Amino acid sequence: MNTEPRSQPDPSLFARLIGRRRPPWVTVGAGLLLVLAPMGAAYLDGVLDDFLSQGYWRLSLLPTAVIIYILIVSPIMARTEVGVVEAFRPLVLMDDDEFDGLVDEASRIDPIGEVIAAGVGAAFGLWVGHMWLSDPGVFWLRLTLSLSVGLMFGLLAWTIYVSLTSTRLTAALHRQDLRVDIFDTKPFEPIGRQSLIIALVFVGGIVLSMVFGLWLGSFSDWQNWLMYLLLALVPILLFFLNMRDTHRVLAAEKGRELEAVQRNILRACRALMERVETNESTGSLAAEINALVAYEQRVEAARTWPYNTSMLRTLFFSVLIPGGAALARVASVMLFD
Repeated sequence: MNTEPRSQPDPSLFARLIGRRRPPWVTVGAGLLLVLAPMGAAYLDGVLDDFLSQGYWRLSLLPTAVIIYILIVSPIMARTEVGVVEAFRPLVLMDDDEFDGLVDEASRIDPIGEVIAAGVGAAFGLWVGHMWLSDPGVFWLRLTLSLSVGLMFGLLAWTIYVSLTSTRLTAALHRQDLRVDIFDTKPFEPIGRQSLIIALVFVGGIVLSMVFGLWLGSFSDWQNWLMYLLLALVPILLFFLNMRDTHRVLAAEKGRELEAVQRNILRACRALMERVETNESTGSLAAEINALVAYEQRVEAARTWPYNTSMLRTLFFSVLIPGGAALARVASVMLFD
């Protein structure tokens, strides 16, 4: 069997343009440009002092932070998907060519859908950015903020669309005939790591929105805190939802193993009773039953979710991070605003 990794074309425009690893200076340069552009626009409009003193600079950093965040985490997310595919290769009962064809087909994303998603998000962002400032005397600042917010929402919509459609690959892999050992779930752990990274990425987005989106007046608004509380539950849901297909496969295999061993236990018990009633020697039937019961207990203890204690601990502490970010934001407002 050929074990050399085959070079595959990128399955989407997003993978080619955003999901690739890039030199650090590109990301740093883009961040500096996005940070300095609103300041330059405020200077051209003659409102630089107000821009800095009234806190508009912090609001203008939100699109920059989100855009740079997407540029940083997208290659990481792409590598987790590659890890899942590599982990599934020994499990899927098909030859290399069939497997490569399955991966190519299931991971391909319609570029028209990507363009539409990014365009709709960008259009919405342009409208939102235009509403941020109502003063007609700040033309350049309104233009710059509108473009940056449009770019932010365009990237967000594009990322969400690609993330949702890319789940077809994982679902397709789980639908194949798999070589599953209920006592060895380690080959499925890349799914658990991918789920954890997805949850942590979402937590990071929540933290950014709290650091740059909260202001002093919003701290007493219970609706904001209720919204962030609900958002804090989303990473937990994402963590388990991304593993639901793996859980289904492992649970089905566990059920088959339990059914088989319980059938054998019943057979051995009936044979034992028949020999007892006829005063025949039971031979090794008692030992066989004990071994089968021990095997049954081991099957019942087998895990059907591909995570470990370390992953759960990381997830638990990650959902507390937004609360810490909110407290840090309160402290910064009280100290500097």
